[in-house]
Amino acid sequence: MNRETFSRGPTIASAPSVEQEDYRTPRPSFDNGGYAGKSFDFSNGHSLGFTASESNGLVKLFRVRITDRSLYLALFGVILMLVDSELTAEKVHGVSKDHWLSMSLRICVTCSTVALLYHIILYHLNDIVLELVDCGADDWRVVVTTERIVQFIVEFICCAVCPIPGSGKITWTYIEPSLHKDGSSEERKIQTRHVDVPIDIILSCFMLCRAYLFARFMVLHSKQFQDASTRTLAALNRIQVNFSFVIKTSLDQQPVLFLTSFTFIFWIIMSWMFVQCERYGFSGENPQSIIYSNSLWFIAITFMLNGYGDIVPQTNAGRIIAIFVGVVGAITSSILIAVISRNILLSQGQRNVNNFMYDSKLSREHKEAAARVLQHTWHIHKCLQGGEGGNRRLRTYQRKFLRAIHKFRSVKSEMREFSENNNQNNHQVNRLVTDMHTSMQRLINVQEEMRMQIEVLQQSVRNHYHHSNSSNVPQLQGTGSS
Repeated sequence: MNRETFSRGPTIASAPSVEQEDYRTPRPSFDNGGYAGKSFDFSNGHSLGFTASESNGLVKLFRVRITDRSLYLALFGVILMLVDSELTAEKVHGVSKDHWLSMSLRICVTCSTVALLYHIILYHLNDIVLELVDCGADDWRVVVTTERIVQFIVEFICCAVCPIPGSGKITWTYIEPSLHKDGSSEERKIQTRHVDVPIDIILSCFMLCRAYLFARFMVLHSKQFQDASTRTLAALNRIQVNFSFVIKTSLDQQPVLFLTSFTFIFWIIMSWMFVQCERYGFSGENPQSIIYSNSLWFIAITFMLNGYGDIVPQTNAGRIIAIFVGVVGAITSSILIAVISRNILLSQGQRNVNNFMYDSKLSREHKEAAARVLQHTWHIHKCLQGGEGGNRRLRTYQRKFLRAIHKFRSVKSEMREFSENNNQNNHQVNRLVTDMHTSMQRLINVQEEMRMQIEVLQQSVRNHYHHSNSSNVPQLQGTGSS
């Protein structure tokens, strides 16, 4: 059997770096014929040749286009799902789940979901090919790890969930709290009732998990990923240009805009989900506008960690949504507090100015306190020597002397605390002074070398001049004698 038909796998020379970046930079190789490219053995020794330019095209074109189409298909399916949910829930023109319009909308949602799943498969296949280009492997099974398989399965399940035709109904338990009932304490008991709701409610809520595609879209269309110089600097500093890096950059550059946009979008999405879970528990007399306004109010006060008790979720799904909104609200509030705290802090230059002024103030107070101690010491000495004013005047100067000593010690303590607090700044200044001293010493050494070279050049010129004069003198003497 010919051994060349088998894949040899990656070698040590072609192994990837320890910390791979989120983007891939193909490295071209050359075969015996001088052909630049990579060979991949996908099945039975069948190899596909990709040049370096084609590999760059995969990174810059195919990956971005696949992600864009995936996001568009996901948004298209979500919009159709929203239209179907609102039409069937409000019974607009008698449209129910069995109506032909609802069936047509769900068929379109299913078709868009199938197309989305196809693009998800294409994205992961493209990712595998890019990984092969990066590590130089010949067998695709080398780069298919357990983590990659789990990620693919999770994404496939998230994108596969959608309302399908003929999904049926499910029985939900609606809990009516005693707070909303009138009457005596015996009559105000918690009552439960069972209502048949469409299964499409659960499928529609989980369909919003496709929002993770927007995070991938943000990464591939961010300035950090598209700019080659930024990616090069990130690679040199071993920083991955991923979703975390893009989000941190957005929070650092535009924190108010990012948090405001996120809060508004999250508020609208959670309010709609809360309405879908709670709307079938209300009687038909309540208009839909009241239900939506109550949902917006409930999500807002829950997000801000305030609970007034006027609106209470009646389903277990609604309570889960309330808990999730509270957790996200706490996280967002902490991020907002951190951003505000960072913005109200003084800059390094402003702190240096204040520290310089405070240091000057302490130095002046230290000198004044020392002068007062010497002044009152002299007054006490004069009283003891001359006896002027008696004991009363002596006790007055002694009290002033003690106050001056306490003031002197207090100023010394403040100076010591100030020096300890600014120890880090002192280290920075010392390091800066050391660097400046090193640069100046290097410049002095260069000047010294130049001076020595100039002296050598001057000495050479003098020697050449003396040699020329000594050779011209005998010629002049010979001419004079003749």
